Amino acid sequence: MDERACFLALRLLPGIGPRRLMQLVKRYGSAQAAWNARGEWGQWPGFEKAAATASSGSVARAVARQKRVLASLGARIVTYPDPDYPESLRRIPDPPPLLFVRGLNRPPVARRVAIVGTRRASLYGLRIARQLGRDLGAAGIEVVSGLARGIDGAAHRGALESGGATAAVLGCGLDVAYPPEHRDLMEEIARHGIVLTEYPCGTKPAPGHFPARNRIIAGLADAVVLVEASKRSGAMHTVNLALEAGREVMAVPGDVDRWGSEGPNQLICEGATPVRHARDVLESLGCPADIKGDAASPATGAQEEGDDPAAAVLRLLAASGALSLDELAAGLEQAVEDVAGAVAQLEIGGHVVRQPGGRFVLRR
Repeated sequence: MDERACFLALRLLPGIGPRRLMQLVKRYGSAQAAWNARGEWGQWPGFEKAAATASSGSVARAVARQKRVLASLGARIVTYPDPDYPESLRRIPDPPPLLFVRGLNRPPVARRVAIVGTRRASLYGLRIARQLGRDLGAAGIEVVSGLARGIDGAAHRGALESGGATAAVLGCGLDVAYPPEHRDLMEEIARHGIVLTEYPCGTKPAPGHFPARNRIIAGLADAVVLVEASKRSGAMHTVNLALEAGREVMAVPGDVDRWGSEGPNQLICEGATPVRHARDVLESLGCPADIKGDAASPATGAQEEGDDPAAAVLRLLAASGALSLDELAAGLEQAVEDVAGAVAQLEIGGHVVRQPGGRFVLRR
């Protein structure tokens, strides 16, 4: 097997995670040399199972399966020694030894900004994330996020709307859509941007995968912008990783009585750059800030007391585009069950259309 295939073979072995894989490559000088020396691994504590598996023919078959799936997706493998491996990832404490990448094979962008936040975003948070993604994308900044519900999805969509670059980092394999309702979004990013992961094809999402994914999001970016999140959340974990990696951290201020404002407001109190609109991000990075977008105008469309739920749903869809039930409920600050009834009424009446993946849009 060539060097890239050996990287893949090592990654598929039980008990060989990113850190141990890098140990093997550094010890032997290359993935190919490490693979050829697999008979020696059994003498090392913790490598016994990997050594036994490597000696069987199952790994070669697994490598062949991975190659077939990657080819069907139009995807590729980028390894740590490759010249197109993201330079910023080389400088984090635990860099992924290989990445599975789907999308445009383009020259590296000059700047990347990660936009992260809660899955249970408010209308304010969704609109701000989308506007930031749109304006930063239009300014030539690659928008990085994790394809999750809420803030992540809104940031990706904004970047796509502007024709800008966006990168989605997954906590599963490239052939797994998670969340399922973001399958169409993932496909659109693969056509116009980049989808990447450190997990082989077929890997299902698991709780432990997302903290690991967060280090890649933080490592890729020059700066991380937190839109909405509680003080103990996955988005705050990304922020802490960014601080450890020496990246700039920024935050969008929010209402002091809204739970999703806890994380951003705390960061601002601790010295993070406040973000009112994309110009603040660009100026902080030393980039030209000649855009017109204003991501700090008051949120509109949230359901007010006495408001008709169906009318509120229509207003939110008009402002934010396609949304799932969870995103609608978060944006309207209502229970999912209450929103589902209003959506069903609108769907029967022909006012909204259900898209593949469970998202709803206004009927044109």
